[in-house]
Amino acid sequence: MEAIKAEDLYSIVSLGNLQANGQTAVLARNQAKADGSGYWNWLDLFENGQLKHLTTLGQEKSYALVNQAVYYTLQEGKDKSLLYRQEFDQASPVKVAAFNEAGYQVVSSVKDRYLLLSRRTDLAEGKSADYQVLDELPYYFNGQGYINKLRDRLYVWDLEEAKLTETFKDDPNFTVMETFAAGEKVYVVGASYQTRRPFDGGIYELDPKTGKGKQLLAAGKAEVAALFALKDQVYCFANTHQKTGLNENPEFYRLTEDGLELAAHWDNSGQSAIAGDCSVIAGNSFDVYDDKFYFVTTIVDHDEIHVFDGKEVKPFFATDGIIKGFRLTGEDEFLLEAAFANQLLEFYQVKKGQVKKLSSYNDAALAGKYVAKVKQVEYESSEDGTQHGWVFLPKDYQAGQKYPAILDVHGGPRATYSPAFFHEMQVWAGSGYFVFFCNIHGSNGQGNQYGDLRGRYGTVDYEDLMKFAGAVLAAYPDIDQSRLGITGGSYGGFMTNWVIGHTDRFKAAASQRSISNWLSFEHMSDIAPEFCVDQVGASEDDDPEKVWFHSPLKYVNNVKTPTLFLNSDEDHRCPAEEGMQMFHALLSHGVESRMVVFHGENHELSRSGRPKNRLQRLKELNRWFDAHLAPAAE
Repeated sequence: MEAIKAEDLYSIVSLGNLQANGQTAVLARNQAKADGSGYWNWLDLFENGQLKHLTTLGQEKSYALVNQAVYYTLQEGKDKSLLYRQEFDQASPVKVAAFNEAGYQVVSSVKDRYLLLSRRTDLAEGKSADYQVLDELPYYFNGQGYINKLRDRLYVWDLEEAKLTETFKDDPNFTVMETFAAGEKVYVVGASYQTRRPFDGGIYELDPKTGKGKQLLAAGKAEVAALFALKDQVYCFANTHQKTGLNENPEFYRLTEDGLELAAHWDNSGQSAIAGDCSVIAGNSFDVYDDKFYFVTTIVDHDEIHVFDGKEVKPFFATDGIIKGFRLTGEDEFLLEAAFANQLLEFYQVKKGQVKKLSSYNDAALAGKYVAKVKQVEYESSEDGTQHGWVFLPKDYQAGQKYPAILDVHGGPRATYSPAFFHEMQVWAGSGYFVFFCNIHGSNGQGNQYGDLRGRYGTVDYEDLMKFAGAVLAAYPDIDQSRLGITGGSYGGFMTNWVIGHTDRFKAAASQRSISNWLSFEHMSDIAPEFCVDQVGASEDDDPEKVWFHSPLKYVNNVKTPTLFLNSDEDHRCPAEEGMQMFHALLSHGVESRMVVFHGENHELSRSGRPKNRLQRLKELNRWFDAHLAPAAE
């Protein structure tokens, strides 16, 4: 068998944005361009039990399914958007309308008559290409760049009257955060602001014919995951931040004239929380069918679908991996985009619990390749009883020989690792490494209490990580303890920075898009200061010593581990300056370090960055670990 290579990411197909109309469905398909500059995005059709290609232009990702056609937009030049309709039985699309502004994107459809379209507008006057004026918060956002004075507007295209209507037209400062089409109704989460955008938007019911919105809940009350109606009652699946802060999981509320009224408790995620590097486009995590709300949730280390009937939540379907999207097609029938254990995303049909694979998108990508299978290892956590993680054995493993190993820490911290295929870890296993990973305290999937790290970063989570590492080394004596590496991104980057300041057991480290100094992060990240104050439990104003205590930079005098830093210059979530501080400090203290900054990339580099940069990132990691850990078995 051949080893999985870094270059194989070009062969991996990503799926998402599944929509259905009865037994007919459309899904988005994504694959890297051969030159590494970006991705092709097409739409595929599932009809009469058969799956086939529907569109061919390679730019069709955001769309709406209406009867026997899909609608999507394409951009023409710098100042025009074109709306197209692609009939199922036609080979090419037909232009429906031309809009004299760029940036229109199809969001969804309502009653098979209206299309909802979004477009970003700019309120600033006299802008210059030579400088940027900032006078509101947030002024930049990850993946979007500078957003000062930008507002996301919502429009309605009437298919019968061929008419475009702007919603919330009387308030140019209004920005739309989320849109939910629920049967014949439309619900919008948004807010009007001039200086500082509220963290949680208000809820509005929108009349698609007039474009008028009626406020149902004021801004600042809840972070909305979904809005839907069951038997004419409007429900809100939302996080009110009352139990465990910003990272709290959503619960079910009835939306009444008096506000939110709890309808059912829920203690886990309202979508997949599983981390991965093989999915580029967005999926869909809920559906309404027969007056029931179905949603994806992560339970411990895998995704399930649960159902809420207005009174209680019950399990409906479980995988051993990732659910990217699903759509109900009958009482106990649905279509599914999923990656089961040790596999990549594929398209499935499920009837009465029986799963039938309908696609072979990724069969060729893994054909003849060594795919390491997860080996479970249990450990006793510091506070939460018996937990488990996994180990990948190196390709051509032979008992009695010694091998290097890499510990991989997920981001979040409210993300979760699962047994599903993870490209970079498979590359390392194919190169002769043991690879091990787990879900330490702070991860999602085990309730709000387990996931709550507020004010405890670097304490219980670090203890759990070291306990897991110890359990793996005890279970696999063929791991050479003098050749251990550690890496992680985002929160995993924070933890990598923290680990090297608190132990010398790792011979090499790679810190990716990390946090090193909460004092600077509080005023630099696009989600700060709310996130910093909430998670650290203090701000520099009221308790700077506590903020500094949880900062890995405080412990840089202890670091002896050679460390690679990987960052992106358009990462506004964990800005490159965070990695630079740690890198600068290590070099100043004589510790071997290297930093690579990717131009034009953001926080999503490892997941949806340009393929050529994703490949280069993985090559940098491989070279660093190979140089310091010597991958070949002795």
